[in-house]
Amino acid sequence: MQEIIIYIALLIVGLVIGMVIAKASFSSDRQSQHQTVKAEQEQVMLAQLRNQLSAAKESMLVVESQTAQLQDQLTEFDYILSSYEKQEEQPKITFFGEHASPYLRMKDQSKREKTNTESQPRDFSSSSSGLFNGVEK
Repeated sequence: MQEIIIYIALLIVGLVIGMVIAKASFSSDRQSQHQTVKAEQEQVMLAQLRNQLSAAKESMLVVESQTAQLQDQLTEFDYILSSYEKQEEQPKITFFGEHASPYLRMKDQSKREKTNTESQPRDFSSSSSGLFNGVEK
């Protein structure tokens, strides 16, 4: 009977030790899984931040190039404006351009005569159809 009690006691002690070891291993697995998930999330966040940083740098380069172009255009406009102001006899700036201005100057400004037609013009869709049938009322 003593042997049975000893075997049962050893069995109970073994079960307790096994449960303690199992609980410790599962808790460490949960902690390591939690740490692994947290590390993966950090890696994803770092990758997203890196992408956003590169996109922001590209945007800044585009803005800088546009700013440089605008500065060049303003400098050129200032140069043109200052040279125009320094001219003693300033030529008139034409609205129509160099090709249309001579034509407009040479154009006959007299009004043309109004002619009164005896009948309306024919409608060319057919011989006598529509509004312009050629009949005078």
